Amino acid sequence: MRYPSVQGFQGRRPSPQADEVEIGVTVVGSTRVRVILDPDWASLVCLRVAPGEAVQYLGVVTGADTDTPNLRLTTEQSWRFPTPEIRESLRGSVLALFAAWKERQ
Repeated sequence: MRYPSVQGFQGRRPSPQADEVEIGVTVVGSTRVRVILDPDWASLVCLRVAPGEAVQYLGVVTGADTDTPNLRLTTEQSWRFPTPEIRESLRGSVLALFAAWKERQ
Protein backbone atom coordinates (compact mmCIF):
# COMPACT_ATOMS: atom_id res chain seq x y z
CA MET A 1 0.00 0.00 0.00
CA ARG A 2 1.29 3.45 -0.89
CA TYR A 3 0.40 6.29 1.42
CA PRO A 4 -0.33 9.70 -0.14
CA SER A 5 1.99 11.53 2.26
CA VAL A 6 4.91 9.31 1.22
CA GLN A 7 4.18 9.56 -2.51
CA GLY A 8 4.39 13.36 -2.43
CA PHE A 9 8.00 13.41 -1.20
CA GLN A 10 9.34 10.84 -3.73
CA GLY A 11 12.24 9.89 -1.50
CA ARG A 12 12.87 13.42 -0.21
CA ARG A 13 12.25 14.25 3.41
CA PRO A 14 10.67 17.59 4.31
CA SER A 15 12.97 20.12 5.98
CA PRO A 16 12.40 20.34 9.71
CA GLN A 17 10.60 23.42 10.94
CA ALA A 18 11.73 25.25 14.05
CA ASP A 19 9.18 24.47 16.74
CA GLU A 20 10.74 26.59 19.46
CA VAL A 21 12.22 30.07 19.75
CA GLU A 22 15.31 31.00 21.74
CA ILE A 23 14.40 33.84 24.12
CA GLY A 24 17.73 34.16 25.91
CA VAL A 25 19.63 33.40 29.11
CA THR A 26 19.10 34.94 32.53
CA VAL A 27 20.74 34.42 35.91
CA VAL A 28 18.77 33.72 39.09
CA GLY A 29 20.92 33.47 42.20
CA SER A 30 23.84 31.33 41.05
CA THR A 31 21.81 29.48 38.39
CA ARG A 32 21.98 30.35 34.70
CA VAL A 33 18.63 29.71 33.04
CA ARG A 34 18.10 29.34 29.30
CA VAL A 35 14.59 30.33 28.24
CA ILE A 36 12.87 28.92 25.17
CA LEU A 37 9.40 29.77 23.89
CA ASP A 38 7.36 26.72 22.97
CA PRO A 39 4.69 28.22 20.68
CA ASP A 40 2.57 25.04 20.65
CA TRP A 41 1.96 25.34 24.39
CA ALA A 42 2.52 29.11 24.68
CA SER A 43 4.94 28.35 27.51
CA LEU A 44 8.42 29.56 28.38
CA VAL A 45 10.62 26.53 29.01
CA CYS A 46 13.30 27.04 31.68
CA LEU A 47 16.53 25.04 31.42
CA ARG A 48 19.47 25.16 33.84
CA VAL A 49 22.75 25.61 31.96
CA ALA A 50 26.24 25.20 33.37
CA PRO A 51 29.62 24.83 31.64
CA GLY A 52 30.55 21.20 31.08
CA GLU A 53 27.21 19.87 32.35
CA ALA A 54 24.14 18.53 30.62
CA VAL A 55 21.26 20.97 30.40
CA GLN A 56 18.59 20.26 33.03
CA TYR A 57 14.88 21.00 32.64
CA LEU A 58 13.65 23.18 35.51
CA GLY A 59 10.05 23.80 34.49
CA VAL A 60 7.90 26.26 32.56
CA VAL A 61 6.25 29.63 32.91
CA THR A 62 2.76 29.37 31.44
CA GLY A 63 0.50 32.21 30.42
CA ALA A 64 3.34 34.69 29.88
CA ASP A 65 0.97 36.99 27.97
CA THR A 66 -1.69 36.96 30.69
CA ASP A 67 -2.11 38.92 33.92
CA THR A 68 -1.25 35.86 36.02
CA PRO A 69 1.66 33.91 34.51
CA ASN A 70 2.34 30.74 36.47
CA LEU A 71 5.70 29.11 37.24
CA ARG A 72 5.62 25.30 37.29
CA LEU A 73 8.87 23.75 38.50
CA THR A 74 9.56 20.04 38.33
CA THR A 75 9.65 18.36 41.73
CA GLU A 76 13.18 17.09 41.13
CA GLN A 77 14.52 20.57 40.40
CA SER A 78 12.60 22.63 42.95
CA TRP A 79 15.44 22.26 45.46
CA ARG A 80 17.42 24.73 43.35
CA PHE A 81 14.91 27.44 44.29
CA PRO A 82 14.15 26.53 47.91
CA THR A 83 12.29 29.67 48.95
CA PRO A 84 9.21 31.39 47.54
CA GLU A 85 11.28 34.55 47.06
CA ILE A 86 13.83 32.81 44.85
CA ARG A 87 11.09 31.07 42.85
CA GLU A 88 9.37 34.44 42.36
CA SER A 89 12.70 35.92 41.32
CA LEU A 90 13.01 33.20 38.67
CA ARG A 91 9.48 33.84 37.41
CA GLY A 92 10.05 37.60 37.27
CA SER A 93 13.42 37.23 35.54
CA VAL A 94 12.01 34.88 32.89
CA LEU A 95 9.05 37.20 32.26
CA ALA A 96 11.35 40.23 31.97
CA LEU A 97 13.49 38.36 29.45
CA PHE A 98 10.36 37.44 27.48
CA ALA A 99 9.11 41.07 27.53
CA ALA A 100 12.48 42.34 26.26
CA TRP A 101 12.44 39.69 23.50
CA LYS A 102 8.89 40.70 22.45
CA GLU A 103 9.94 44.36 22.18
CA ARG A 104 12.73 43.38 19.76
CA GLN A 105 10.34 41.48 17.50
